[in-house]
Amino acid sequence: MHETPPEACVLLFEGGSAHGPNGVFGAWTVTVDAAWALSIGGQVLGRDVAPRSAALSPGERQALASVLDGLSSVPSRRSTRMGIAGESMLHITAATHAGPTTLDLWHGEARTLPPVAALLRWIDAVIETHAGHAAAFA
Repeated sequence: MHETPPEACVLLFEGGSAHGPNGVFGAWTVTVDAAWALSIGGQVLGRDVAPRSAALSPGERQALASVLDGLSSVPSRRSTRMGIAGESMLHITAATHAGPTTLDLWHGEARTLPPVAALLRWIDAVIETHAGHAAAFA
């Protein structure tokens, strides 16, 4: 969905497409480019959500800057464990003051890392605000 090359992004988040008893949960791509422009696209219960673009509000920018500051303490890593039934893989690339951070983690792993959990809360909030859907990454 994102048209911005990953190297030009402040944030690239891809996550979802887990399956549960009620079908496919949401799958989302969220990007923020170097000009702090937000792009969101996804699927909810197997249906495409129209891609949306917006400028981040000053509060959203400040919150993301704080989240990125926290992520600077997390080294890039890839999960080494098997996924759990219904669990989704999350891909996160973030530009932090310590350099780029790339994470490929299962959802359960991501939620146990406080700086990543903070990012997931931010992702949930911008999806709800800008796409009008509840995402349950946090």
